[in-house]
Amino acid sequence: MKKRDFYKSLKKTFFLLTGCCLVILLSVSCQNKSLRYPLLQSTNKKEYVNDFSIGINNDELEQIAANVKKVFSIVDYDIYHFSESAGITQSKLAQINLRRSSESKSIFNESVYGTATILQNNQNGILLLTCSHILNNPDTIISFFAEANKQTLIQSVAIKKSQMIFIHGNINNNLLKIIAIDPERDLVLLGSNELFDQNEQPEFKLKAGNSNTLQWGTQVYLMGFPGGHQMLTKANIGNPHSSSNGDFIVDVSFNPGGSGSIIIAINKNTHYLELVGIVKSASATYTNVLIPEKEGNQEIYNPNMPYEGDLFVKRARNINYGITFAVSVNTIRDFYIQSRKQITRAGFNLDNYFELK
Repeated sequence: MKKRDFYKSLKKTFFLLTGCCLVILLSVSCQNKSLRYPLLQSTNKKEYVNDFSIGINNDELEQIAANVKKVFSIVDYDIYHFSESAGITQSKLAQINLRRSSESKSIFNESVYGTATILQNNQNGILLLTCSHILNNPDTIISFFAEANKQTLIQSVAIKKSQMIFIHGNINNNLLKIIAIDPERDLVLLGSNELFDQNEQPEFKLKAGNSNTLQWGTQVYLMGFPGGHQMLTKANIGNPHSSSNGDFIVDVSFNPGGSGSIIIAINKNTHYLELVGIVKSASATYTNVLIPEKEGNQEIYNPNMPYEGDLFVKRARNINYGITFAVSVNTIRDFYIQSRKQITRAGFNLDNYFELK
């Protein structure tokens, strides 16, 4: 064999061996990647997008903002005050006439607000969705004398007289009533058969989604009135399976007024926004604390001086910020199906919205 032919053969053999080594290395590399990241190889279709960079059209956000309303509930109470000498106890309370037995009478009201979404507004009236707990005012409030030997004696009784529910800023001051309610699911549909301006109070146009397809880290948007201010907030699904009924957790801070805020996500296939749930409540712990008779700005106490006044026990709520519970759209759909008869009797129908056959 000539020297030139020998080198040519050697060169060819070298390239063949190099190619084989590369194939083996690539094969091993791919196998290692598959073993190292098995979760990334899932074939399950993700229904919702995990990327905020897609963005939302501002006109669409303006429309959503018009659908989401601040709703107020104002409850009026009549308070009957009793003297210590009257000796009124709970066992005697049902046997007396409050007006005649009380020493004096006064009135007060409690105001609560939350977020509600207009699901329907047509010739039959208006229908809104929110959380039921914003309407959860007790019918009766009993206060006792604070002294240790008089703790069974009633000092006052507050009786719920009326409750007004209305959309903030509605120029006609139309009142809403409860159409269907489920305290266990923390859901309520509020409505009125009076006509509301459809330009001022437009219907919610986003499709009801499927919360069962939410995943860890699915990125969502929230629209509501936390702290009384209408806001759009980005968040992640912190736990898509936090309860057996499909409700979930989002990693967003909760503020009063945020109850009922809508949670929306971008459908991966259509890139349309869909409703996946509403905000319910924050994670919180409760502790009993001692407080003076007056709190806050009512009275200023010198921290360097011992406090000598009466002490009272208050149940303080400590919010765990960044952990917010949500009612899933599937739970909302079930609530509608179970309450459908009374909802349709009131003149409303959401079959098309929830795509029911």
